[in-house]
Amino acid sequence: MQIFHKMITAIDQGKNWVQGARARKFRGILSRPTFVSVRKDENVVEHLRELNSKLRPDVEDIVVTNFPMEEVLFNTMDVPKEIRKSELRSYVTAEMSRILNLSSSEMALDCLRNPVGKALVMVTKARRLNEWVSNLTTAGFPLPDVVIPDVFKYLQLVKVPVRETCVLIFLTYDYSAVITCVAGSPLGIRTFSHSVEETLSIVSEETGLTKEEIAQEFTKTDVNNVRSVFESIVIDLPYAVEREIIFLLSSVMPGSSIRDVARFYLFCDPSDFAPHYAKLFETVETFQGRLQTLRAEISVKGLPISILGLLLRGGEEFGKNKLVQV
Repeated sequence: MQIFHKMITAIDQGKNWVQGARARKFRGILSRPTFVSVRKDENVVEHLRELNSKLRPDVEDIVVTNFPMEEVLFNTMDVPKEIRKSELRSYVTAEMSRILNLSSSEMALDCLRNPVGKALVMVTKARRLNEWVSNLTTAGFPLPDVVIPDVFKYLQLVKVPVRETCVLIFLTYDYSAVITCVAGSPLGIRTFSHSVEETLSIVSEETGLTKEEIAQEFTKTDVNNVRSVFESIVIDLPYAVEREIIFLLSSVMPGSSIRDVARFYLFCDPSDFAPHYAKLFETVETFQGRLQTLRAEISVKGLPISILGLLLRGGEEFGKNKLVQV
């Protein structure tokens, strides 16, 4: 059983906000959470300073932060059976250096090995990662222990229900993504531009309601103006997602078809809107009878699910040395 006494500081940066939380993890349970959210503009460091002054992290904190999806290249490559776990990073680095025509010093990368003989590689320019980390330390935060591509804060919260080939559909505030999973492990990731926040903002402008009031209207069973406006905006989304899945499958599992996917799982942030997106997807033949909604397996009162995922990831760093990793 893990006994973890240090505090965890999670820093979550979106396109329009900076938010963070501190919590203690003891015997697998997060306790004493503090959450702060700050809207941001171009001066990111000033808003990070404001966040830092309110959270007041300690130099001994385990610090974990997200990294923007648009700055990360995802690639799925075959891994020879003879490559040992200790050799995987060196092998992947050499391959990505050859593919991208970049030296190893110009890249920051991490990888996940899948049981089917492939590896999901996440790579970004080292310069861009250093800038991201520098903004945090300039604002007074300790050097991060972990930097993860944004979507992984959500993957911390869900468990892939099947071992067969399935696809996770993530609809989030800033972006959306489709993730192919095989044997319960991510095999490929593809992002696209649908933003839940932008969609809700349009609905808000059209109806004059706040996002909270929109969520309330969605709970009503009768047809209403809010639901009609929402559906008119996202009516083509399932077809766009279907195309993204087809492109992803063709690149990570050549010769496979979307018909080979056992299940589709939809995850939404904020989660209140997941059933309404799912209802829309069920109108498209590809997803009929094969789509389920996913919710976070754990929740903590007062914490957004995105921050919770970062806190959980930080809790995995017990006993490790400081290490920035993607």
